[in-house]
Amino acid sequence: MRALTIRQPWAGAIAHGPKRIENRTRPIPQAHVGTTVLIHAGIAEDKNALPADMVRQWPRHFGAIIAVATLAGCHQDQKCCRPWGFPDTWHWRLDDVRALTHPVLGVRGQLGLWTVPDDVLAAVHAQTTLEAL
Repeated sequence: MRALTIRQPWAGAIAHGPKRIENRTRPIPQAHVGTTVLIHAGIAEDKNALPADMVRQWPRHFGAIIAVATLAGCHQDQKCCRPWGFPDTWHWRLDDVRALTHPVLGVRGQLGLWTVPDDVLAAVHAQTTLEAL
C-alpha cells in the first residue's frame, strides 16, 4: 500500500476537515488513480498556510499516518477547488477520506507516493475494517 506525505495543517484539514484536494507539481501516476492510500502527516509544518480561521485547529500530529483515502483523480488548476486548490498546481482529488481513531505515530515519510512498511500497515489494519488494506 502507498502513502502520501502532506505537511500540517493541510494533513489535518484532509483527515478532520473538508479539504479534498492536495496540490502537487505533477499529476497522479495513472496506475494509482482509484487506489486506496494512507495520509501521512509529515514532520514539517507549512508556514505559508492559510490563516488559522481557515484551517481551524484540527488535530495536528506529525510523523504519523492519520487517515485513509482514495486517490480519485486529478486535474490541472483551472481556477477551481478554492480555497483548497492552489493556482498553477495539479489538484489531486481525495475521496472517501476516513481519519484513523489512533494515528500511527513515529512514521517517517517520503516524497511522492511511497510504500508503507509492513508493521505500519498492520497497525493501520488493526483499527480499520477495510478489506482493501
